[in-house]
Amino acid sequence: MSKKPKLSELIAGKTREPRPEPSTKTPEPAIPAADAVQRTNTAIQKTLKFKEIDPSKCRPWAHHNRKQVWLTPDACATLIESIRKEGQQELGLVREVRGEEGVDYEIIFGMRRWYAASQIDGAKFKARVTDADDQECARLMHIENEESENISQFEKALSFDELIHAGVFATQTELADSLRVKKPYISKLLRAARLFEHDALKTLLEPYTRELSLQKATDLVVMLENEGAQARLLKAAKELGAGEGASLPSILAALKNAGAPRNKPEAQEVVHFKYGKRKLLVTTRKPGGKATLSLEPDFQAKAGDKAEQLLTDAVRSLLRSEEGG
Repeated sequence: MSKKPKLSELIAGKTREPRPEPSTKTPEPAIPAADAVQRTNTAIQKTLKFKEIDPSKCRPWAHHNRKQVWLTPDACATLIESIRKEGQQELGLVREVRGEEGVDYEIIFGMRRWYAASQIDGAKFKARVTDADDQECARLMHIENEESENISQFEKALSFDELIHAGVFATQTELADSLRVKKPYISKLLRAARLFEHDALKTLLEPYTRELSLQKATDLVVMLENEGAQARLLKAAKELGAGEGASLPSILAALKNAGAPRNKPEAQEVVHFKYGKRKLLVTTRKPGGKATLSLEPDFQAKAGDKAEQLLTDAVRSLLRSEEGG
């Protein structure tokens, strides 16, 4: 069975074209690594210099898609122990930084390896150095992430949204063409990323970006498109954010309940005079505050001497309800 080439081997030009293997499972849309790397010849030619770097002299690239939740002692425990015992097996990719005090390189990919090295006394972060532009770096980052520990679909959504808003790619079409994925797939992810346009939801859910599914994020975005539901959702998000220790399922359940459709308010009807089963004098207040008084033609004849007082009381009740509303 042929072995899938690694990005580091492709960059260094040490691999041959793999044989395709049959699969019965329909995969998630993925960035085809070998093809995409072949289209970044400039980056490959410039990505040859090897460095062992002091981790303290590095920082993440501004458009990196590894969130802080990936970079903790617990999240990287296995990798830290592996590097401590066996050394760093896979190289990262960095780009030189000029004019920034204390920082020599920004990390394009290999964030977890860099973090792990930073947790080991005396360890160096091993990486190749590129001077590729942002678009080439974005391609290489996403290719590498397809081959390493998976970035979630929602994290990809946030990453693609960042690349568009930062101007690395001018349009969805340009991004889709560059990564060789279909535009509807990009559109689907960018719609889910709109969830974090709301600060209350971003603050609440950002710690769960690894766990939050694309579908759950999209469901919340759909709710936010309803003005009434949006207000309730954001209020619930602020209240949930003030608490501690809630699990993602319980948070999502609370948000779903807050955004669920409410029963439409009904008109409030008051019957002031009935004759048999007939309603001869009625006041009605509709949702939104509009009030009406309904008077049947035979009201006065049926109410007799009480008609004037009944009518006066009905009008007064409408006025009181307006003042109270």
